[in-house]
Amino acid sequence: MDVLLISCQNNSSLIIDTLCDETHGQNIGVACLYCDFLDQREQDTTSLVGGILKQFVVGLGEIPDAVDQAFQDAKRGVGGRSPHLPHMLNLFSTILSSFHQAFICIDALDELLLEHRIKLLRALQQIMQNSPSVRLFLTGRPHIQEEIERYLTKSPYIIAIQPSQEDISNYLTMRLDDDPYPYAMDDDLKSEIIKNIPQSLSEM
Repeated sequence: MDVLLISCQNNSSLIIDTLCDETHGQNIGVACLYCDFLDQREQDTTSLVGGILKQFVVGLGEIPDAVDQAFQDAKRGVGGRSPHLPHMLNLFSTILSSFHQAFICIDALDELLLEHRIKLLRALQQIMQNSPSVRLFLTGRPHIQEEIERYLTKSPYIIAIQPSQEDISNYLTMRLDDDPYPYAMDDDLKSEIIKNIPQSLSEM
């Protein structure tokens, strides 16, 4: 299994944390990214791939000469930019060869702008082709499955997670109980929130 897609409406930070905990101390590299809807314009493919590469380099404990040289050369360019995307992708095979296995975890992939999401999927495809030990763990809403199948694999392993109305109601109740401004709304408004929001979300 090369690609695991969690089809859901919420993030999977707990699952990613568990993966990091279970691989701690082993020769296994783990890199994680969270795609933020509010930061869409800043989360371009180059910065995302660079963030993944940096995490794997940190996991090695020392910077390989090839990586150090690439960034030193880039700094000498106009504006002291990071290496270009094709150069960074070429560095992955060098870095990942130092790990027995590597996991790339990307949470809320569907939150990326479409143009960046497609470019990222193509970049991930190249990384996996050059480094067969890489496994992908992706989360997002169901509509990105077609893109996963088109650019990565025809047979991703898919787990669908759909919170029940009761789960959502319990979560809302907990958050409302922890509200730092408890007198900002009356009991009728709280009841309306707990009743209507779970129903609306379950219909999405």
